[in-house]
Amino acid sequence: MALLKNLTSYIRPLASCSTTTPRFLPLTIRRGLGIPPQYLLDDYTPRYALLTSTDAAKKRSLAYTHLSNCNLCPRKCGVNRFETTGHCLIGAETAKVNVIAPHRGEEPCIQGFHGSGSVFFSGCNLRCVFCQNHDIAHKRNGFDLTPEELAEWYMKLQDMGHVHNINLVTPEHVVPQVVLSILAARDMGLRIPIVYNTSSFDSLESLELLDGLVDIYLPDFKVWKSETSKRLLKADDYAETARESIKAMHEQVGDLSFTSDGIAKKGVLLRHLVMPGKEDEGREIMRWLAENVSKDLYVHIMEQYRPDAHVGKKRRVSRKRGTGDGEEEVEEVRYAEINRAVKDKELGSVKEAAVEAGLWRFCEANEKSLFHL
Repeated sequence: MALLKNLTSYIRPLASCSTTTPRFLPLTIRRGLGIPPQYLLDDYTPRYALLTSTDAAKKRSLAYTHLSNCNLCPRKCGVNRFETTGHCLIGAETAKVNVIAPHRGEEPCIQGFHGSGSVFFSGCNLRCVFCQNHDIAHKRNGFDLTPEELAEWYMKLQDMGHVHNINLVTPEHVVPQVVLSILAARDMGLRIPIVYNTSSFDSLESLELLDGLVDIYLPDFKVWKSETSKRLLKADDYAETARESIKAMHEQVGDLSFTSDGIAKKGVLLRHLVMPGKEDEGREIMRWLAENVSKDLYVHIMEQYRPDAHVGKKRRVSRKRGTGDGEEEVEEVRYAEINRAVKDKELGSVKEAAVEAGLWRFCEANEKSLFHL
């Protein structure tokens, strides 16, 4: 009887004027995933597979042009990277890579069942004092790979790792090498989406070069105020740049869309790491995203901040004595204002602002694949 009672929820009676006996529509099983129809893809072909040979040749040529007068990020060093290096300290012919492996630490819709094929590039165009990958980003530990060697690794991740995508982590400073590697991998038979996992400190010229090659943009909008970014990221124009970059990314690929297995294939998934004492900046970011990008933007409000890199380290500094007579050396904690975990109240404040602004598509850290949409 319980089974019969449950089944009746899937059928609807049709009223008839000529009889009191109801007729029933055929049994229809409801879809269990809950993906809104406008974000559901029957199938997906990566954007790079749709490029014509002419467009691919143009992108190869532009990649070399950017390297000879580098304007890949807002630093706009303007150096010829075939001869010297700029702020990122990375040359032209290779990219320095630290780790290449299937990764199961991303959002459920990115890592899926088999993991995301992550490529962690060494070096960075930011100098975040709290960087959780500072041994990679700041110290440039790793090994050098040509674009063709990178492409071969993409193929290994696809064919042997069975990953759902190629996830390029911190690639802002090696975009030409990335472009050349994607085009090489395309010729080798790559057929899975490309994820561009970025701090959002990208130039518009760099994003234009990536257009047609990247399927999923995974930008991080870190802070809102220029004084905060100058102190903590060592880039006072970060927020202005991030706003331009994120809008350009969304114009290319739109809101995040999935196939019926719950795996993301195309669109923007935006991250914001809530930081201690900076919840007011997080609220501003959420309001701006809703008003200027899309209320349907897929957002991950992250709570896993922890003091790292330079935060909390002690140093000795000279200060004037209280009596005004000479100086004394004292020990102080660096970046003490963010030398703690994030409070639940701070996290909740940002989430509340996001909802109030009209955002509604959120990723939660404890989600499981297939049931997170």
